[in-house]
Amino acid sequence: MTDVTQLESIQGLVSETVKRFGRIDVLLNNAAIYVTQPLTKCNLEDLSLEEWDKVIEVNLKGVFLCCKAVIPVMKGQRSGKIINVASGTFFHGTGNMPHYTTSKGGVVAMTRVLAKQLGPWNINVNCLTPGSTMSEEEITDQVRKRREESSRQRAFQRIEVPDDITGTALFLASSDSDFMTGQLLVVDGGGILH
Repeated sequence: MTDVTQLESIQGLVSETVKRFGRIDVLLNNAAIYVTQPLTKCNLEDLSLEEWDKVIEVNLKGVFLCCKAVIPVMKGQRSGKIINVASGTFFHGTGNMPHYTTSKGGVVAMTRVLAKQLGPWNINVNCLTPGSTMSEEEITDQVRKRREESSRQRAFQRIEVPDDITGTALFLASSDSDFMTGQLLVVDGGGILH
Protein backbone atom coordinates (compact mmCIF):
# COMPACT_ATOMS: atom_id res chain seq x y z
CA MET A 1 0.00 0.00 0.00
CA THR A 2 1.39 3.40 -0.98
CA ASP A 3 0.72 6.52 1.07
CA VAL A 4 0.54 9.47 -1.36
CA THR A 5 1.32 11.90 1.45
CA GLN A 6 4.75 10.34 2.09
CA LEU A 7 7.53 10.83 -0.48
CA GLU A 8 9.44 7.77 0.76
CA SER A 9 6.39 5.56 0.23
CA ILE A 10 5.91 6.87 -3.31
CA GLN A 11 9.61 6.53 -4.13
CA GLY A 12 9.40 2.90 -3.03
CA LEU A 13 6.53 2.32 -5.46
CA VAL A 14 8.42 4.06 -8.28
CA SER A 15 11.58 2.03 -7.60
CA GLU A 16 9.64 -1.24 -7.52
CA THR A 17 7.84 -0.35 -10.76
CA VAL A 18 11.08 0.50 -12.57
CA LYS A 19 12.71 -2.65 -11.20
CA ARG A 20 9.81 -4.79 -12.41
CA PHE A 21 9.01 -3.13 -15.77
CA GLY A 22 12.15 -1.16 -16.60
CA ARG A 23 10.24 2.11 -17.12
CA ILE A 24 7.16 4.13 -16.21
CA ASP A 25 4.98 5.18 -19.11
CA VAL A 26 1.89 6.49 -17.29
CA LEU A 27 1.13 8.09 -13.94
CA LEU A 28 -2.58 8.48 -13.15
CA ASN A 29 -3.04 10.69 -10.07
CA ASN A 30 -6.45 9.71 -8.72
CA ALA A 31 -6.04 9.44 -4.94
CA ALA A 32 -8.31 11.88 -3.14
CA ILE A 33 -10.41 12.45 -0.06
CA TYR A 34 -14.02 13.02 -0.97
CA VAL A 35 -16.93 10.73 -0.14
CA THR A 36 -14.99 7.69 1.08
CA GLN A 37 -14.03 9.74 4.14
CA PRO A 38 -16.44 12.19 5.75
CA LEU A 39 -15.88 15.81 4.79
CA THR A 40 -17.31 18.75 6.64
CA LYS A 41 -19.54 20.80 4.38
CA CYS A 42 -19.40 24.36 5.64
CA ASN A 43 -18.18 27.88 5.07
CA LEU A 44 -14.43 28.47 5.02
CA GLU A 45 -14.42 30.24 8.37
CA ASP A 46 -16.09 27.24 10.03
CA LEU A 47 -13.66 24.66 8.59
CA SER A 48 -11.08 23.24 10.97
CA LEU A 49 -7.43 23.73 10.10
CA GLU A 50 -6.89 19.99 10.66
CA GLU A 51 -9.46 19.01 8.01
CA TRP A 52 -8.18 21.67 5.57
CA ASP A 53 -4.63 20.31 5.92
CA LYS A 54 -5.75 16.67 5.57
CA VAL A 55 -7.64 17.29 2.31
CA ILE A 56 -4.91 19.48 0.80
CA GLU A 57 -2.25 16.96 1.84
CA VAL A 58 -3.91 14.05 0.02
CA ASN A 59 -5.63 15.80 -2.90
CA LEU A 60 -2.96 18.32 -3.87
CA LYS A 61 0.29 17.46 -2.12
CA GLY A 62 -0.23 13.81 -3.10
CA VAL A 63 -0.29 14.79 -6.79
CA PHE A 64 2.82 16.94 -6.27
CA LEU A 65 4.71 14.12 -4.56
CA CYS A 66 3.73 11.45 -7.10
CA CYS A 67 4.82 13.73 -9.95
CA LYS A 68 8.04 14.63 -8.12
CA ALA A 69 8.92 10.94 -7.76
CA VAL A 70 8.11 9.89 -11.33
CA ILE A 71 9.42 12.89 -13.31
CA PRO A 72 13.12 11.89 -13.10
CA VAL A 73 12.27 8.46 -14.54
CA MET A 74 10.20 9.95 -17.36
CA LYS A 75 12.87 12.57 -18.10
CA GLY A 76 15.46 9.80 -18.31
CA GLN A 77 13.40 7.88 -20.85
CA ARG A 78 12.38 11.16 -22.58
CA SER A 79 8.70 10.22 -22.59
CA GLY A 80 5.72 9.67 -20.35
CA LYS A 81 2.11 10.53 -19.69
CA ILE A 82 0.93 12.15 -16.47
CA ILE A 83 -2.83 12.22 -16.03
CA ASN A 84 -4.22 14.19 -13.12
CA VAL A 85 -7.81 13.89 -11.93
CA ALA A 86 -9.57 17.10 -10.90
CA SER A 87 -13.27 17.74 -10.25
CA GLY A 88 -16.20 19.70 -11.61
CA THR A 89 -16.29 21.51 -8.27
CA PHE A 90 -13.46 23.59 -9.73
CA PHE A 91 -15.81 25.01 -12.39
CA HIS A 92 -18.80 25.43 -10.11
CA GLY A 93 -16.87 26.94 -7.21
CA THR A 94 -18.75 24.54 -4.96
CA GLY A 95 -19.01 26.66 -1.86
CA ASN A 96 -19.75 24.12 0.84
CA MET A 97 -16.45 22.24 0.36
CA PRO A 98 -13.78 24.97 0.17
CA HIS A 99 -10.94 22.55 0.97
CA TYR A 100 -11.93 19.98 -1.67
CA THR A 101 -12.72 22.57 -4.37
CA THR A 102 -9.45 24.42 -3.73
CA SER A 103 -7.43 21.21 -3.83
CA LYS A 104 -8.89 20.26 -7.22
CA GLY A 105 -8.32 23.76 -8.61
CA GLY A 106 -4.70 23.38 -7.55
CA VAL A 107 -4.49 20.12 -9.50
CA VAL A 108 -5.62 21.96 -12.65
CA ALA A 109 -3.01 24.67 -12.10
CA MET A 110 -0.25 22.13 -11.44
CA THR A 111 -1.19 20.28 -14.64
CA ARG A 112 -0.64 23.42 -16.71
CA VAL A 113 2.64 24.32 -15.00
CA LEU A 114 4.03 20.81 -15.45
CA ALA A 115 2.96 20.67 -19.10
CA LYS A 116 5.17 23.68 -19.82
CA GLN A 117 8.05 22.42 -17.68
CA LEU A 118 8.08 18.87 -19.06
CA GLY A 119 7.37 19.45 -22.75
CA PRO A 120 11.10 19.48 -23.65
CA TRP A 121 11.31 15.86 -22.43
CA ASN A 122 8.27 14.76 -24.47
CA ILE A 123 6.23 14.24 -21.31
CA ASN A 124 2.51 14.92 -21.66
CA VAL A 125 0.64 16.27 -18.65
CA ASN A 126 -3.13 16.47 -18.89
CA CYS A 127 -6.10 16.51 -16.56
CA LEU A 128 -9.48 14.86 -16.67
CA THR A 129 -12.44 16.08 -14.70
CA PRO A 130 -15.19 13.61 -13.97
CA GLY A 131 -18.56 14.71 -12.70
CA SER A 132 -20.31 13.30 -9.67
CA THR A 133 -19.49 9.59 -10.06
CA MET A 134 -21.00 6.61 -8.23
CA SER A 135 -18.36 4.15 -7.10
CA GLU A 136 -19.08 0.62 -5.91
CA GLU A 137 -17.96 1.20 -2.34
CA GLU A 138 -20.37 4.09 -1.76
CA ILE A 139 -23.71 2.68 -2.92
CA THR A 140 -26.13 3.82 -0.22
CA ASP A 141 -29.58 5.35 -0.53
CA GLN A 142 -28.25 8.75 0.56
CA VAL A 143 -25.37 8.73 -1.94
CA ARG A 144 -27.59 7.41 -4.75
CA LYS A 145 -30.05 10.26 -4.11
CA ARG A 146 -27.21 12.83 -4.25
CA ARG A 147 -25.89 11.30 -7.50
CA GLU A 148 -29.39 11.30 -9.03
CA GLU A 149 -29.80 14.99 -8.14
CA SER A 150 -26.48 15.75 -9.86
CA SER A 151 -27.48 13.78 -12.95
CA ARG A 152 -30.54 16.00 -13.51
CA GLN A 153 -28.16 18.90 -14.23
CA ARG A 154 -26.47 17.03 -17.13
CA ALA A 155 -27.20 16.68 -20.81
CA PHE A 156 -27.03 12.89 -20.26
CA GLN A 157 -29.35 12.57 -17.28
CA ARG A 158 -28.07 9.41 -15.66
CA ILE A 159 -25.66 8.61 -12.87
CA GLU A 160 -22.01 8.64 -13.96
CA VAL A 161 -20.08 5.45 -13.22
CA PRO A 162 -16.32 4.75 -13.30
CA ASP A 163 -16.58 3.07 -16.74
CA ASP A 164 -17.67 6.45 -18.16
CA ILE A 165 -14.20 7.82 -17.40
CA THR A 166 -12.12 4.86 -18.58
CA GLY A 167 -12.08 5.75 -22.29
CA THR A 168 -10.80 9.26 -21.64
CA ALA A 169 -8.07 7.97 -19.32
CA LEU A 170 -7.02 5.42 -21.95
CA PHE A 171 -6.96 8.14 -24.62
CA LEU A 172 -4.73 10.34 -22.46
CA ALA A 173 -2.44 7.37 -21.75
CA SER A 174 -2.19 6.36 -25.43
CA SER A 175 -0.21 7.64 -28.39
CA ASP A 176 -3.46 9.16 -29.72
CA SER A 177 -2.87 12.11 -27.36
CA ASP A 178 0.85 12.55 -28.09
CA PHE A 179 0.49 16.17 -29.27
CA MET A 180 -1.79 17.21 -26.44
CA THR A 181 -0.55 18.62 -23.15
CA GLY A 182 -1.72 21.02 -20.46
CA GLN A 183 -5.35 20.31 -21.27
CA LEU A 184 -8.40 19.67 -19.14
CA LEU A 185 -10.97 17.19 -20.46
CA VAL A 186 -14.37 17.30 -18.77
CA VAL A 187 -16.08 13.91 -18.61
CA ASP A 188 -19.37 14.59 -16.89
CA GLY A 189 -22.17 13.85 -19.35
CA GLY A 190 -22.61 17.49 -20.31
CA GLY A 191 -22.99 18.99 -16.85
CA ILE A 192 -20.39 21.63 -17.58
CA LEU A 193 -20.77 23.16 -21.02
CA HIS A 194 -18.17 25.78 -21.85
